[in-house]
Amino acid sequence: MTGEGIKKKRDPIFTVCFVVFIVACAAVLGTFINDEYIKADDTKVAYGDTVVVNYTGTFYGYYGTENAVVFDTTNSDIGNDSNVAKSNSYSKSSYSTIDVTVGDGDYLAAFENCLIGHKVGDTIQVTIENAYTAPSETVYTDQSTTYNIAMVQTMSKTAFDDLYEDVDLTGGSVVYFTSAYGWNAMATYDTADNLVTITYLPTVGTTYEYVGNEDSEYGAVKFTVNSIGSDGNMSVTMTLEDTVTVSGTEIQMVELNVDGNTVYITGYSSNGTYSYKTCDETYNVTLYFTLEIVSIE
Repeated sequence: MTGEGIKKKRDPIFTVCFVVFIVACAAVLGTFINDEYIKADDTKVAYGDTVVVNYTGTFYGYYGTENAVVFDTTNSDIGNDSNVAKSNSYSKSSYSTIDVTVGDGDYLAAFENCLIGHKVGDTIQVTIENAYTAPSETVYTDQSTTYNIAMVQTMSKTAFDDLYEDVDLTGGSVVYFTSAYGWNAMATYDTADNLVTITYLPTVGTTYEYVGNEDSEYGAVKFTVNSIGSDGNMSVTMTLEDTVTVSGTEIQMVELNVDGNTVYITGYSSNGTYSYKTCDETYNVTLYFTLEIVSIE
């Protein structure tokens, strides 16, 4: 029968099947999108993997904690921040991630092994005690703050120029200047053997400020001249002010260079003793690392 107003009724079974089909397609598509685009990479670092890492190494505690001092970092935001405490010898102008192949031994073993079992985006903290051990003759403990200094000393012209870059010293001339100790001195340069002879001219009973104090962030060093002996030596007492105590007598390292050789004062006691080392700052000290895994290859 035909005619106007007559419409074919839709089969209800077809409608139900069509709806089920649409729902199923949506579920499959959703699962695909979740697996391919949304799901985070949960691959974990295993021995032998190469891992791209950002890290910050510090003394005295992890980065961001009290007394922490940064000695190295791959993060430019940290390295370029003048408000972040840096080690005395910190010097870095470019920053980039590092590639760590776990087990290769290119880095400290504890540094590499702490990555195992972690995944991209994880932040890891690891403490390494005495990661680098210096020869015993470069570490000195319980030294008296009162000691003798020779009135006349010699050093190479290169060492003198490094220590006193503003002093113009020519062969055969006598130059008067302020020594690194803070007292007056005179120097002569012998071109034949390339040696500079320095004669100190202090005043007994006077306290002098170490010239490097103006660049120091962790303490000020002073020298008081007690006496000058007939043997060519003078007795001085060294004192430290404004130091930052880490624990006990340990202090944040104070850099000192009065004779062309850099030392780091590591401890100071009111009983008249101090400790220092002539090796790198990172030796014979606990290192704290904060690492972030950027990618795993």
